[in-house]
Amino acid sequence: MGSTEETPQAVVCARRWGGVEPLVVAERDDRVSGSTPRQNEARASITRTTITPAPGTIVAEPEPEKKRRRTPKPDRGAHGDLASADAPYPGPNVLRLVLSVVLSALCLLTVGGAILLLLLWQQDRASGVLTSQLDRTWDIFDQLRRLQNVVALIVVPIAMVWMALAAINVKRATGIRRNPIVAAASLPVGVFGAWYAGHEIVSVAEDFVGQAAGVVLQAVFLAIPLLAILRIAQAAEARHRPARAAFLAAVAFVIHLQFFGGLSTIDQQSTSDEWGRLGAYLIISALLQVLGALSINEAARAIEDGSQHRYDLRHRFGESLLAQASDRG
Repeated sequence: MGSTEETPQAVVCARRWGGVEPLVVAERDDRVSGSTPRQNEARASITRTTITPAPGTIVAEPEPEKKRRRTPKPDRGAHGDLASADAPYPGPNVLRLVLSVVLSALCLLTVGGAILLLLLWQQDRASGVLTSQLDRTWDIFDQLRRLQNVVALIVVPIAMVWMALAAINVKRATGIRRNPIVAAASLPVGVFGAWYAGHEIVSVAEDFVGQAAGVVLQAVFLAIPLLAILRIAQAAEARHRPARAAFLAAVAFVIHLQFFGGLSTIDQQSTSDEWGRLGAYLIISALLQVLGALSINEAARAIEDGSQHRYDLRHRFGESLLAQASDRG
């Protein structure tokens, strides 16, 4: 019996290559036994035959596979958990009212001292001032001065407690962290730094350059609590202008107190010719205190309203998500 011979079968494969389809002839495995050497050489010569594209044809390179883009996760450190919110603690509005009353008392004490000096100056111009009247007036002035120092010391702890509680409420309402200890400690640091710069630099400076450097340093120290308040306001999405206005009023008050005097710096040994001028300076000081008190109150109110508003939005958003989840379930 003779062996059965099969001709090799070729499979034509088409591969797209820039619009031209080169033909590739691939050899199929021949498992038939009894092939001659000449047949093997013929098969080897037609194993792979590639038709190249015509000259001048533009061949486009295959596009690389695009990587899948992962959806970025929300930054909880910057925006907090959007699906939950905690109600702010009550109390900042009460502290704000108490702080406003204390600042108003400081303004009234300054106005009282100005009235005393202006009345003393008017009495001296009209008919003169007796020694007994002068001593009694300065005694009242000393009492106003001591009372103002006590009230000024009360302002600092009240403001510190309010700043700490405001930072905590911002964290609860928005999820953005603000350190309450740092916020509260910024106020005494700024106040003490401004006082020390005025006492050790501005008061002892003998030229304008030294005084100007001391005033700039005082403004830098006063900017420390301003930055803390602005960070809290930024987290609560509250207005920044009231806090900046309070800073400008504080700087103007410090400059006025340093160069023109205030209720706590007026010398009782001043002459009668200076009483009218000192009374006018106290009136200006009282006006600066009024502007500062109004600005501080407005800045605190803006932060409280911003925290409450952010809490309401996030709370409603969380309720809507829960309602949608229950409907789908």
